[in-house]
Amino acid sequence: MDVVELLKELVRIKSLPGGEGDLANAVKEFLGHAGVDKVFIDSVGNVIAPVRGGGLGIIVVEGHLDTVDVGDLRQWVVDPFSGALIDGRVYGRGAVDMKGSIASQIKALEDLKTLESDLYVVYTVHEEIIEGVALRHALRDSLRVRPDVVVTGEATSLELGLGHRGRAVVDLEISGVSAHASMPGEGINALEGAALAILKVAEASGNLPAHELLGSESATATLIDCQPKIQPQIPDKCLVTADHRVLPGRGEADVLRFYEDVCNQVKNLKNAGCRPSLREEEVRSWRDYPLRTKELFPGWINEDEGLIKPLMRTLKKMYDGVSRHYWRFSTDLVVVSEFNAAGLGLGPGEETLAHKPNEYVEVAELRKAVDMYRAMLREISNHLSSKIK
Repeated sequence: MDVVELLKELVRIKSLPGGEGDLANAVKEFLGHAGVDKVFIDSVGNVIAPVRGGGLGIIVVEGHLDTVDVGDLRQWVVDPFSGALIDGRVYGRGAVDMKGSIASQIKALEDLKTLESDLYVVYTVHEEIIEGVALRHALRDSLRVRPDVVVTGEATSLELGLGHRGRAVVDLEISGVSAHASMPGEGINALEGAALAILKVAEASGNLPAHELLGSESATATLIDCQPKIQPQIPDKCLVTADHRVLPGRGEADVLRFYEDVCNQVKNLKNAGCRPSLREEEVRSWRDYPLRTKELFPGWINEDEGLIKPLMRTLKKMYDGVSRHYWRFSTDLVVVSEFNAAGLGLGPGEETLAHKPNEYVEVAELRKAVDMYRAMLREISNHLSSKIK
């Protein structure tokens, strides 16, 4: 299999969250050609391929099958599902996030010599909406393994991914008293309370904790919905949704404390009710499996220099531009702390191109990633086996 042709095939298959079935079946077929021991699709719809090794440790290589939608087609210079090859770049939705990595990983398996560690390849569904939930199911329920190291293919421009902030979705329920819009003083305007909440979130976000490598936590309002929706009546209910990026070690109580302070200001200044909560969501996979989660996805950072330093030395021999990378967004690796596993990442393409029109990946990076994945897996396996021996 040529890695460029493989990527073009993957890009041509539309795979929005909940609609990954066609891609899952294609990836299953491609993995079979790569020579894995077996490959199957689990009850959720994840594609899973165990690769037997010497049993000295467990490595998981993972990626996600789903992509975001294409948005306004007028902003694309090519058909987003064409996989067009132009000037050494493969264009299309998912080229960077993250079908380029999947293509490179599958190609890397073709000539991968048997490792001393056991290897599991997992390609998940619904990562774009609820990252880590399908991966947790694959590891805990479908495979029943506890990995030592999990490697994601999220884009790093071929740098070594070592951590990212987590993500929380917080709903602020603002309540007031409805009244005729001509007599607003007779009621309590929930929309004004919501507007104040949005401003206070923005103001307070400047005082959130920071990490020297991962940067500061961030908080910003992303959605608002009010009821009733009729012009001459002030609303008595509004729901403001905020995206909050959290540092490792910070949990539900830490996040909600921030929004309780915001709500107290709304109550005091606007006399409106305000209650924060983490959003709980259920989505159904393409196999109609219900995936439920409370939307707090933990941050993590890998500080195991005994693993990182030899990996960096190995990768620098292949690509001198390798450095340490920390993603701005969150990934499936939100689960690594739950399994007490080390998280790592490497992928072709720039993370800033994810979710944008005219997303592309450089062919040179795509091909280089194949060799880097092989070298990376050998180095991780050597590290794990030396610890166990």
